[in-house]
Amino acid sequence: MIRAHVLTLNGSAQSLSTLSDALPYSIRTISLQPGGANAAPIYVGDAITTPSASSHGVRLEAATATIPPAPFVLGEFAPGWCTLADFRVIGANTEKLHILVDYHV
Repeated sequence: MIRAHVLTLNGSAQSLSTLSDALPYSIRTISLQPGGANAAPIYVGDAITTPSASSHGVRLEAATATIPPAPFVLGEFAPGWCTLADFRVIGANTEKLHILVDYHV
């Protein structure tokens, strides 16, 4: 089952599992793309370490002239291996992160 989500960032580390419309299934693949109006990068990390500019797994660049960078795609995970709770992100307050998830159902 594929589901699109939008996370409004708040300036502190946020788990992707806090999405109000997240489904309680493991994920097969995940795509992350900053919003077109974002002016700052977004840092992606794991559930244990707080992501930051100096400690992160992936840096998602800010948009250029309202054009977001290409999405970062991660997967193909085996059933039960990975959930949204395994990811934390941090970015500037009120900026957006677009998330496309292929859930194992």
